[in-house]
Amino acid sequence: MDYFALFIQMLEARGLTDNTVRSYKTYIKAYLNYLASLRILPENASWQMIRDFVAWIQKSRDLDDRTVNSIISQLQFFQIYVLHKEWDRTQVPFRKFDCYLPFVPSREQVCAFINALDDPDARLAAAIIYATGLRIDELCHLKYTDIYRSSHKLYIHHSKNRQDRYVPFTELIWEALLNRWLSFPAGTRPHGWIFTRRRDTSQPMYTQWLQREFRICRDALGMDQRFCAHSLRHAYATHSYENGLDLLTLKANLGHKSLNSTLIYVHLADDSAKSRATNPFEQIGGEIHGLS
Repeated sequence: MDYFALFIQMLEARGLTDNTVRSYKTYIKAYLNYLASLRILPENASWQMIRDFVAWIQKSRDLDDRTVNSIISQLQFFQIYVLHKEWDRTQVPFRKFDCYLPFVPSREQVCAFINALDDPDARLAAAIIYATGLRIDELCHLKYTDIYRSSHKLYIHHSKNRQDRYVPFTELIWEALLNRWLSFPAGTRPHGWIFTRRRDTSQPMYTQWLQREFRICRDALGMDQRFCAHSLRHAYATHSYENGLDLLTLKANLGHKSLNSTLIYVHLADDSAKSRATNPFEQIGGEIHGLS
């Protein structure tokens, strides 16, 4: 039996996103290779063997506990949908892990970073992420038909949480997109993907290419090693909240499924921005008698 091919088939049957499929493929292939080295068929693998694999791959690849939990979920999927066997959560428990606040660059750092990007596509891509809070995969799959000029919104298809949404953009972003489109010779101006691969313009830009451009620029500037494409999304959210954008609108713009995911930006926002909020008692305190 081709366990790996069947696994991919079941992933596709479940309708999982491309990013999820890529992640699952990596670790299940490692699991099958691990069992093959022991001359064990997957259906004969004991719980101890599964635990040994989890411990081995964490140590050999220096994985954090959050990633290990993802691997355990993948093994569970394989056990249930490929082997059609029960999964006992008490045999392979999920790991406890610490939650850390993400790195958020300052406005000055964002400006310096975008200005320092040599490639014009990378520079515009960084500007769009900071102006809209898009995920890098959402950005790379934007099409010209997703731009709604009249309402200043971008239409995001089938994002991480399998939900479409609209995201507002500024006039400056519109002008930058228009100028980029006009830079192509008449008759060759694109109507598909906004950002494409260099060698095959029929395909959307590789996220890996953009991430590499960002890393090169980050290192050249000597910026914090935590800075990445997603840092611009965090910066958009944090700075928007500091500027007075309410959490429900921010949640909708970011495409979060739960408000709990958006609440993290309350902790990340600058204290001086949060202190601008007026205590409601201050508005009536002067009318209360007997306090002084």
